[in-house]
Amino acid sequence: ENLTNCKESGINSTSAVGCFPGGVSPYGCEEMAGNVWEWTRSLYDFKYPYKPDDGRENLEADSNTWRTIRGGSYLNDLPGVGCGVRDGYDPRGDHSSGGFRCCASPQL
Repeated sequence: ENLTNCKESGINSTSAVGCFPGGVSPYGCEEMAGNVWEWTRSLYDFKYPYKPDDGRENLEADSNTWRTIRGGSYLNDLPGVGCGVRDGYDPRGDHSSGGFRCCASPQL
């Protein structure tokens, strides 16, 4: 509960990136687990391991198709929070515990 925003942290809402400095990865990445579920573009399939040629990357799929989410959120107990944790959500729903990871590289 001191490394990520999860149910045990007691915040019960999203938190700003940087609130858990002890949870920073060796590469300097923050909030890789907990806080909000991260949407992916992959279609949800309960089968694992992931195989890129099994149809999960069909970008033409309609909006009724569930998408994979990763990482857990502030609503999850610690066993349900981690960078390898995944589930599926209906993208048409209202999910206060879902979000996006945005990345940018410096201009050269």
